[in-house]
Amino acid sequence: MQIGVKVTKVIERRRVFVVDDNETFRAAIEFMLHDEYEAHELASATETLAKAEQIRPDVLVLAEGVIRVNGLDLIQEFLARVPKTKIVVIVDQISSGFGQECVAAGAHGFLAKPLRSELLCDKVDALLSARKKAVTIPRTVLNMR
Repeated sequence: MQIGVKVTKVIERRRVFVVDDNETFRAAIEFMLHDEYEAHELASATETLAKAEQIRPDVLVLAEGVIRVNGLDLIQEFLARVPKTKIVVIVDQISSGFGQECVAAGAHGFLAKPLRSELLCDKVDALLSARKKAVTIPRTVLNMR
């Protein structure tokens, strides 16, 4: 465990799938996440869908190349097959507008290369926090008419 890693994150061990056909980039992202999350490297959409049926990811980090090969419909397919999973896309250039296209297709956010570890972890944290807040509903709210 690295210095500065929050113990609560290590105890929770939220699951993140890193999906990229580029082995080096995939390993770099996994390395950025591995201290705080249970990170899994996957090379293809097909492999990811198969593994998601066995163990559900909390977050999918999808590389632009994987989406371009499979089409933007891939985002909707992931959302249909693993509906509570959040999706963040890593785009090659922010100026391309592809990140916005992915969000319009259902992704929960995007980041542009070059990636910084703290930005990636902050994005994953934000997505997981939003999910927790959406799931946690106080009983007083449920009893109100």
